[in-house]
Amino acid sequence: MGDASRVQRVHGALPIATNEWVNEAAGWASRRIFVDSDIYELEIERVFNRSWLLLGHESEIPRPGDYITRPMGDDLAIVVRGEDGVIRAFLNSCRHRGTQLCRADGGNTKHFTCPYHTWTYDTHGRLISTSFDQFYDRQDLAQLGLIPVAQLDTYGGLLFATWNPLAPPLKTYLGDLTWYLEMLFHRTPGGLELINPPQRCIVETNWKITALNFMDSQHAVRVHRGPMEIGASSGPITYADLTRAFANSPQMYFPGGHGCILIQLPEGLPDFCGLPPELIPLYRETLNAHQYQFLSRLFASVGTIFPNLSWVHPVLVVAPDRPPFAFMSLRLWQPLGPQKVEVWNWYLIDREASEEWKEGARRNAVRTLSMSGLLEADDVEVWAALTRATRGSIARRYTADFRAGATTAPVTDFPGPGTVYPTLYPEGEQFNFLCHWQQCMKQES
Repeated sequence: MGDASRVQRVHGALPIATNEWVNEAAGWASRRIFVDSDIYELEIERVFNRSWLLLGHESEIPRPGDYITRPMGDDLAIVVRGEDGVIRAFLNSCRHRGTQLCRADGGNTKHFTCPYHTWTYDTHGRLISTSFDQFYDRQDLAQLGLIPVAQLDTYGGLLFATWNPLAPPLKTYLGDLTWYLEMLFHRTPGGLELINPPQRCIVETNWKITALNFMDSQHAVRVHRGPMEIGASSGPITYADLTRAFANSPQMYFPGGHGCILIQLPEGLPDFCGLPPELIPLYRETLNAHQYQFLSRLFASVGTIFPNLSWVHPVLVVAPDRPPFAFMSLRLWQPLGPQKVEVWNWYLIDREASEEWKEGARRNAVRTLSMSGLLEADDVEVWAALTRATRGSIARRYTADFRAGATTAPVTDFPGPGTVYPTLYPEGEQFNFLCHWQQCMKQES
């Protein structure tokens, strides 16, 4: 790759043209996009500051005055349920000098007080007092409430916000992916709820590598082969049964860079394996016929909502004497730089499930998909190794290949929406993500 592939500063500004970062016709992406600091600075502005970003889940702040603090791109946000029950989100920065207003991860409060000069705000974001009010014009102070996010909305209990006032409504942004999200996040009247506070760890890798990994099925049967064989040995199926199910399961992708996969239960496992039996009537009541049928034979679902939110919904068993449990692991890939990401990990399960079932799911989740779990350690090592081997001056000259399955034809009779492939192994889903990323990076405003 020549000099045209490099990000060069021209009169202090980055160029708009990015055609050699992702070559849509050839099916490759420059490795530079996973390590370059100038590209990272540009994507904060053109991707993160313009997209809908996850803030958390409604069940984290159930009462008036409950709040959490969360990242949004390279900024910080406060999410609070006001005394009127309405959820709002603000830049976590005092209007006086810009000090970080709230430094706790979460809690319950009637007001937020800046630790520097004690400017105080209520849960609606309104400035109450400067503690030196006699030196200010009250009319001026009325304009100095906390800076709100441009838009805030929920889907399936998930809280999203954007700094972009021109972003499309959340449901439009998610598009046809909502057909699948309903099956995973809102399949009962109560939807899902958290069964743990978010776990967090830092990995030395790029956020796009982790987001792509949750649309990558090829690695699952190789990187996770050991745990998969252990799991198969605990039940009526074999590792060969699992790989056969992978090969015969669909993947789908959508405009906007989103994508997901639906891994079908191997033969020999009963319908609704891993799900609470008493909730099956609620699934039938809430979902349409096709969604209900897919859920009945769902072994796992993995997907990514552009830019940095992923999920994995597996059926896992960790011991022969324990039943299988399905649960939702929600992942936020918070960028901390071009080669560092903070991983946020929540576990969720149907709100109507019994407390015993929730506890069993939580134990399975921690043992398998926590940072020290049976599956997660495999991924983290690969992500870090990929970055170590890519950031060198020679390595970054080359490309990452995404051509697997490029000649595979989409299916036309699938009951769900999206561009659907009959097997999980083509890489079109991941490449669709990168092509959309490049489109975002080209847009000046």
